[in-house]
Amino acid sequence: MTTASPEIINSPAPLPVAQISAELERSLTQVARAILRLEVPRGALPEGVTINPSGYRLLVRVSEFAPARLSDVAESAGLDLSTVSRQVRDLVAMGLITKMPDPADGRAALLSLTERGAAVIDAVSGSRRRALSEAISGWTDEERNALATGLLRLGTDLEDRENSAGSDR
Repeated sequence: MTTASPEIINSPAPLPVAQISAELERSLTQVARAILRLEVPRGALPEGVTINPSGYRLLVRVSEFAPARLSDVAESAGLDLSTVSRQVRDLVAMGLITKMPDPADGRAALLSLTERGAAVIDAVSGSRRRALSEAISGWTDEERNALATGLLRLGTDLEDRENSAGSDR
């Protein structure tokens, strides 16, 4: 297990932005990997159904954009349409996503979550929240609030940067 370097945590003076950015990138990667390693709770899935991490990520994308076209889900996930098409076909077969004709374009389909798909997302989210709660249970209220505030701001600023870059293209 890696931890932030002591000079970052105990620094009496501000450190260069480049040094902090490097530590932040490393730490966020570590956190993301730990969260992604959390398993999908077996009880959340219909009997005999399994879902891999990439299938789960697509399930979440569909929930965020539903009803959504397959091409929109692929673009938002940064994946090739053919890859997403195969994975979505599997999610439909498992009863986690429904596929309905797009009334605006008969050639396209709209994807939405089923109740089962929503239950899987709720179960995984609950599992991840419990793991996060346990991880920060020894922290002070101030530490928890500072983390939440800082991460929310970072997320917003990164999205704003991404949206600005997209409009420059």
